[in-house]
Amino acid sequence: MSDYRREEAINETRSRQTNEWIEEANDRFGAENPMDEYRCECSDGMCAEVVSLTRIEYEAVRADGLRFFIASHHENPELDRLIVELERYSIVAKLPGEPARIALNSDPRKG
Repeated sequence: MSDYRREEAINETRSRQTNEWIEEANDRFGAENPMDEYRCECSDGMCAEVVSLTRIEYEAVRADGLRFFIASHHENPELDRLIVELERYSIVAKLPGEPARIALNSDPRKG
């Protein structure tokens, strides 16, 4: 895997970590919104898209360390396999090999 593709995979994990912080803050402050806004977890480090998910949707994606939610059409075919494209967002899974290893090794919920 090239260095720039490795960095793109790491960008995705950084966005996931930011979204975990958002989720923790919502829990800490008792936010009871039907939907919350999160950072797109695509590989573009400059992406500023926001994705709206319900708590159930968010937790469903987080249940698998290989899965990320992204704005529609933000998948990177060199790193991602499109799982489902929904109206508000898409879900991708990291491809086998280094993208999957990076995702699993940085999963904040593993343990």
